[in-house]
Amino acid sequence: MVDPQTAEDELQKIVAFENSIFGFFEDTTSEQTAIFTEQLYGYTDIDIIENPTVEQIKENVSAGFPVIVPSAGQLLGNPYFTSPGPEYHMLVIRGYTKHQFIVNDPGTRRGEAYLYDIDTIMNAMHDWNGGGPITEGRKAIIVIHPE
Repeated sequence: MVDPQTAEDELQKIVAFENSIFGFFEDTTSEQTAIFTEQLYGYTDIDIIENPTVEQIKENVSAGFPVIVPSAGQLLGNPYFTSPGPEYHMLVIRGYTKHQFIVNDPGTRRGEAYLYDIDTIMNAMHDWNGGGPITEGRKAIIVIHPE
C-alpha cells in the first residue's frame, strides 16, 4: 500500500504535467492518458483497445499488463463513492474471478482489490467524449506493456 503523502505527491505531479501539455487535468481521454503515461513515466508500449471483449481483458491481465478502464462512474454503483458517484472515472483491473474483476479503484479509500461484477464493468465502460453524455463515450481500455 502506498502511503497517503506519496500518493498525493504523485497525483500533484500528474496534475502539473497534464496542465503543462493539455492545459487542463480533469477528464482525460484514453489517448490523453496514454500520452501522459508515455511522456511522464516512459512507457512506450501502450495499446488502446476499442470495444474490448471480456476475454481480451482477461488475457492482458493474465499476462501481467495493467488494464485501465475509463468509465461512467455512476454506473459502477460503488457504495463507497460519495453519492451519486463521479460522472467520469478510471480504474485498474488487476485480476478476475469467474464473475468479477478485481480492481484498484482510486475513487474510494476501500478501492484496493475491490470486486466489481464483470457485467458492471463492461456496462460502465465509456471513454471521455468532451463533455457530452458520458454513456455516449466509446468503449475502450488502455493496456500498458511494461518494458
